[in-house]
Amino acid sequence: MVGDFERLAQEFVNPEAVLHYRVCGGQDARGRPRLHCNVTADVEMLCQRCLKPVNVTVKTDRLLYLAASEAEADRLETALADEEIDVLVAGQTLDLAGVVEDEILLNLPLVPMHDDCNMASAVDV
Repeated sequence: MVGDFERLAQEFVNPEAVLHYRVCGGQDARGRPRLHCNVTADVEMLCQRCLKPVNVTVKTDRLLYLAASEAEADRLETALADEEIDVLVAGQTLDLAGVVEDEILLNLPLVPMHDDCNMASAVDV
């Protein structure tokens, strides 16, 4: 649920909204550790025009490589040379919930609003 993630709970209208996510760990052909992160959710955010709830679909499917240090991350990013792949510095531990939360936050609209928002209804006094 959205309410289980501190930063996400601040972004959405309904903290009871359900998130579906799957994170699978593995290695590429060269033995480099990576995560495949898939997240889908239908949530409500506040429309920035009328300040009423608007439905937002979040969908992400990303490949994330893991590095032990910033220097290793830089080398790995250069070697991979792919804009669709990100490298995370993980060290000995990894906050997996934080990774999922980051992926959702990165895929939210900057300015959520209805496609056919009628601001006149929001101005009713």
